[in-house]
Amino acid sequence: MRKATIEGNMTPIDRKLVESGMTRATLARESGVPLRTLENWAKRTIKSPNVYQFYRVAKVLGCSMEDLLEPELLEDGQQDGKAPEAQQESPEG
Repeated sequence: MRKATIEGNMTPIDRKLVESGMTRATLARESGVPLRTLENWAKRTIKSPNVYQFYRVAKVLGCSMEDLLEPELLEDGQQDGKAPEAQQESPEG
């Protein structure tokens, strides 16, 4: 079996899998997330993953959920380098 390599169009989850040497089947088994769901994430056919499944995947991969988000999702949620919650108006107005 040939060793997987990181490619430019890979999802962050697939990058973590390559780094860890784990397969999607193993990740599915250890996280309890169906293999088909992981495959759909890799194909980017699911744009908004179930947060509980996403959390379980992050836990098995030993990283935070933010590490697994697609870069464009991070950009949409952040402006001027601040997290969305940091952009709320202060009580003073």
